[in-house]
Amino acid sequence: MKKSSLGWGIKITAIVIFTLYAISLIFPFVWMLMNTFKPMKEFMTNTNGLPHTFYTENWRTSFDLDVYGVRLPQMYLNSVIITVGCTLCCLFSSSATAYVLTQYRFPGRSVMYTMAIVVMMIPTIGSVAATYTLYTKLQLLNTYTGIFLTALGGFGSPFLLLYGFYRNLSWTYGEAAQIDGAGHFRIYFSIMLPMAVPALVAVGILQAIGFWNDYFTIYMYAREIVTVSYGIQNLNSTLAGNLPALFTAIMLSIIPILIVFACFQKVIMNNTSIGGIKG
Repeated sequence: MKKSSLGWGIKITAIVIFTLYAISLIFPFVWMLMNTFKPMKEFMTNTNGLPHTFYTENWRTSFDLDVYGVRLPQMYLNSVIITVGCTLCCLFSSSATAYVLTQYRFPGRSVMYTMAIVVMMIPTIGSVAATYTLYTKLQLLNTYTGIFLTALGGFGSPFLLLYGFYRNLSWTYGEAAQIDGAGHFRIYFSIMLPMAVPALVAVGILQAIGFWNDYFTIYMYAREIVTVSYGIQNLNSTLAGNLPALFTAIMLSIIPILIVFACFQKVIMNNTSIGGIKG
């Protein structure tokens, strides 16, 4: 009986802790959403209360907001282009790198994997000046091509997740294709890559969320391509301190991410596990 009581006590304590943690995460979004339906005067006098009347002007005028002459719909389009392009580049480079390091035996393979882990421990901020200089000389600043190149590293967390998947993938399929005369590229694109689709989808969703929210890369290398994440950071001066309108713009930038995560959360959970991708 004592063990049973102790077990229930631990469960209840865990439930209370995780419930409070969940509330702490959800509360800022609920508070911000609530204040989007208030004019500035009501927000100043009734910051934490429910709106007296649902003021929808903030939502109607939010699409007319602009940063450096770029309106919110154009920011959305820029963000979609960069998110899709960078995600595809990241998946291709990371998948190809992970596939080669797991399925082929060659000298230095383990050294390359160790180097990939070690490099992740080094802050990337140290290479920003050199990268900026290189982009300036190659005329890649303020171009989609330059942004896409930043996603072609082939390493990082996507590589580690896909490395775990390909390591658990049997080479029997590739061996059978080799017997039938298929080359290395045919094996990868026609056999291995289709088998990795569930893993690629899970990793791609996580990376897409990161690229959508990426502010630093746009700020450093493509300020003329105003995205949602970059534009929202510079809206406060445009709105002249109208915080409810700013909250509305922030909510509009969050909604696509919430929709994507809500639609694909089962895909992410079913295809990822601690330490890598389920094989």
